[in-house]
Amino acid sequence: MIKKILIPTDGYGLEEHVIRYSAKAFSLAEFYVISVVNTYETGVNMNDLLYKEMKTCARNAIERAEEILREEGINNIKSSVIEGVPSKKIIKYAKKHDVDLIAMRVYSRKDTASAQRIGSTLRNVLIKSPIPVLTLAKECKKLPIRKILLPTDGTKVSERAKNYAIVFASSYKTELEVLHVSQSKRGIDILNNAEWKASFLKLEVKKSLEYGDVEEKILEYANKNDLIIMGLGKKILFWHIIGHIARAIITHSPVPVILVHSYKKR
Repeated sequence: MIKKILIPTDGYGLEEHVIRYSAKAFSLAEFYVISVVNTYETGVNMNDLLYKEMKTCARNAIERAEEILREEGINNIKSSVIEGVPSKKIIKYAKKHDVDLIAMRVYSRKDTASAQRIGSTLRNVLIKSPIPVLTLAKECKKLPIRKILLPTDGTKVSERAKNYAIVFASSYKTELEVLHVSQSKRGIDILNNAEWKASFLKLEVKKSLEYGDVEEKILEYANKNDLIIMGLGKKILFWHIIGHIARAIITHSPVPVILVHSYKKR
């Protein structure tokens, strides 16, 4: 299912755990590594010296990423240094090369008041990318992937994520647990619908209905699973945003999170 993975790297070494995890989890995939030189950064005087330094840093970042991938047994690697606005270039490159997954680190300091900040580049990629994005807040060694958690609220936002999770679990022969945190009996219908859809691929699902704080329950269940797949696509007027629940899960999950946008074509 995951045949091509894109890993953006900025050269600070903070995404090395993402590179290693992706290589171990999807060892048969073809890997694309890019580093984007942000020539449009606000407040930066782009003189020749700074430009050369940024290009050198980008090349070094790619070389380090390639080194890590080869250490993990990955040899099918393509790489490129690109110039422009990082989030736009990442999405454009991913579309052009028809990648199946974009893997990115989460910039989050959990010991500060800004614990749910995820970084502007990741935020913009999540908001605008039609391609699923894997995020990883910290190192995770729960491999191979055997148990997947699908939190769902039953809305259209989570529908594409539900379909994706079912196909993913079927393709990789994993267990799938569907979780709904609810204050009403409607949750039973939501879980039964997921079970019905999964039955077409002869996939059995574990249904879990909980009551209480949505964020706390999802994170509680995350500890019992190896990967979270959830929907993304909240919209206010003409703007797409990342809701507080998704933001909390991205920044605090002990396992990787694959976010699937509700809109396939954007």
